[in-house]
Amino acid sequence: MSNSEKIIKYVKHNRVQLKTGKREESTKVLMEFFKELEGKSTGMRGFAVMDEIQDLQESVVLTFWETKEDMDKFYQPDNKAISDLVERLKPSLEQTPVRKDYRVAKFRL
Repeated sequence: MSNSEKIIKYVKHNRVQLKTGKREESTKVLMEFFKELEGKSTGMRGFAVMDEIQDLQESVVLTFWETKEDMDKFYQPDNKAISDLVERLKPSLEQTPVRKDYRVAKFRL
């Protein structure tokens, strides 16, 4: 079993619907957010920021977690980092991000 299979057990799926022409700006904000967060969030093992190819107004952010408890703690409404990020993105958002939790059955790179 590879190292990544041992430590990535949960994924938070964040789907973001953006206003027309706002994707590049919002992707930049997300990348800055994760760069600042690097090494500071307990249990987060990585992330992916993905821009939908056909729908230029949709982006998906996946965060990868070791435990559900760490994931849940990070996404609590009182997490200042997340609430600040949402506030920064608010002018670009068509609607509030939609979040879903997943348990990883298998993860391999």
